[in-house]
Amino acid sequence: MSTTPPLPRHGYADPAPPEAGVPERDFDVRYYTDLLWHRRILLAATAIGGLALGILAGELQTPRYQARTSLQVRPPNPTSLAVTDALVQTGNPIRDRQFFNTQLNVLRSRSIAERVVERLKLEDRADFKEYGDATAFFLTHLSIQPVPDTYVVEVRLTSHNPQDAALWANTLTDIYMDYSIEGRVQAAERAYQWVTERLAVTQNEMEEAQDKLLKSYQGQDLYVPEGSVSAITTSITTLNEDHIRAQARRIELEAELGEFRSMRNRGRSPDTIPQVGEDETVSQINGRIQSLTLELTQLREKYKAGHPEVQKVQAQLEQLENDKEARVSQIEESLRAEYRQLRRREAELKAAIEGHKTRAAEQSRKLTELESLKKQADAAGGLYGVLLQKLNETNIAASIQDDNVRLLDRAVVPTSPVWPRKRQLALVSLLAGLLLGAGWVLLRDALDNKIKDADDVERRLHLEVLAAIPKYAREDDELAKEAYQNLRTALLFSRRKDRGHVVLVTGAAPGEGKTTTLLQLGRRLADAQERTVVVDCDLRKANLHTRLNVSREPGFTDYFLRPVELMTLVRSTRFANLSIIPAGALPPNPPALIAREEFETALEQLRQSFQWILIDSPPVAAVTDALLLARQADSTVLVVQQNRVDRAVVKRAVASLRKVTPRVVGAVLNAVDIKSKGYYGYGYGYGYAYGKSKSSAPRGRRMVGHRSRKARVTPTAEVSDASPS
Repeated sequence: MSTTPPLPRHGYADPAPPEAGVPERDFDVRYYTDLLWHRRILLAATAIGGLALGILAGELQTPRYQARTSLQVRPPNPTSLAVTDALVQTGNPIRDRQFFNTQLNVLRSRSIAERVVERLKLEDRADFKEYGDATAFFLTHLSIQPVPDTYVVEVRLTSHNPQDAALWANTLTDIYMDYSIEGRVQAAERAYQWVTERLAVTQNEMEEAQDKLLKSYQGQDLYVPEGSVSAITTSITTLNEDHIRAQARRIELEAELGEFRSMRNRGRSPDTIPQVGEDETVSQINGRIQSLTLELTQLREKYKAGHPEVQKVQAQLEQLENDKEARVSQIEESLRAEYRQLRRREAELKAAIEGHKTRAAEQSRKLTELESLKKQADAAGGLYGVLLQKLNETNIAASIQDDNVRLLDRAVVPTSPVWPRKRQLALVSLLAGLLLGAGWVLLRDALDNKIKDADDVERRLHLEVLAAIPKYAREDDELAKEAYQNLRTALLFSRRKDRGHVVLVTGAAPGEGKTTTLLQLGRRLADAQERTVVVDCDLRKANLHTRLNVSREPGFTDYFLRPVELMTLVRSTRFANLSIIPAGALPPNPPALIAREEFETALEQLRQSFQWILIDSPPVAAVTDALLLARQADSTVLVVQQNRVDRAVVKRAVASLRKVTPRVVGAVLNAVDIKSKGYYGYGYGYGYAYGKSKSSAPRGRRMVGHRSRKARVTPTAEVSDASPS
């Protein structure tokens, strides 16, 4: 049994606008593969046509031959290099690349081409005369191709004559090698000439600098041993050291004399001064004073102050104090004398330093002049030696350098043309024809704005596909019956109540098979023992009565125009459990009739008597009748025929239906070519031989998608219902 499309849970599909930025169709490889496969005859024709054109173009073109020569172009070393550098041939990558690119441009230059034209007298040939500029015409035949990651260059010459191609290539190579040798010889001569001239000038400058240095030594009164400093500089250093020491001692004496003055002003003993405390005489006097003081203390304990012994000791103490004071004064005076002497020495040293500085400045100026002259003489001598060495090395290096341009392979006369390459041209033409055909097929498919498959219905219309009805030639075709059975199953799931369910079957445009779909659906429901009535509400072009072989009048319009019971208008058909209410007399204004309240009352009566009420209506895009009927129906089914109606028309129809009702349950894709786009392999042809013999199953499948010679098949798959299934 074929697969059933997914159904809405609540009886109808909610409107689902497309998401922003999501394309309407994803790239489906299988779809485009099938599309190209079904147009394989067109693709084969375009491929064969392209192949024929390629073969014809190859035969009509004049063959061209190409001769090749190979050159090794290695960057040369400069002629001023040392002998070892010339032997090793070291190079600079940047300089080498620049030289190589330069030689490529030299090979394709106009000057080289002019020499070739002149040597071979090509300007006298007819084809060169027709072109006008012989050199420019020759360059159009020339191609220079460097071999990657090497110093090898291929020189290619193309001509309609193979002998001319080889001759031109060899001549160009010979002229380029001669031109390269001429350039190196001229460069070596210019380098030698410049070094010789510069050497003579440098020799004169060196002799003049040495004369100036000699005269300067003779006129200066200087003695400075080489590698040492002058005597004046040494004297200045010694005097500076003596001056610093005298200045430091003077500052020390000033501090000591200041200490003496401070002690006297405060009336304190100068024994704390280091010069006094460390003096030996003062120490002896202090010792005797201490012993006499002790003795005087002992005498005073025995005698009174006027006792001769006490007077004697006091006199001795006074004498010792006077002696101590005299010694301290003597020490202070010696410090003052030393201070005055240091002041005079400091002044003398300073004066001597200034005098030596003056002489040192003069001597420094003279030494600077001599040093400058000496450097000039040394520089001139060094430059002369370098130039002399370079002159000798230039001669030797130039003599040992080999040729940097070598001929690897001479051109031979080609035996096969390089153009046209008939096989490649034929292959490219074949592929071009195939791609052109494929592009045409894909372009037509892209410009085709019809509904092509179920994917178009779901992606572009945002409707569930309830069933895909194939094209069929017989009423009892197994594939068609199974497809309509799928539609019945989908409607069963959409049914929400146990009472009668009203289903509107409509389409976007005329001729899409909505009436046939309604009848086949009614038959499938009736076969399931469910009471079904079909109501012809296409009050403009009613034809449902002709399909079931009943008269049109009295019909549904009589219920509105004259008092009549609705159930009296119901007529039975040749199919069990299937009834019909024909249209009746066609009214002048069908929308006004459908909009009346009696229409809803009529539907309620039918719900009480039938389980299914199927309503046929005009197309949505033509009139508003279908929109009015959709408001009254419990479910609305839109029939869309494959590759018939413009997609924009169907989208507008769906949008109009969704504005008036949310109960659009889905779409039926009608008249599907199951042999295209993978329909047969995807859902059809499976399970239809169940319960039959092996020989009967293939016959049903063979009829799918083919027209019988006797049976008439319309594009909308509307077939006669003459016999029951």
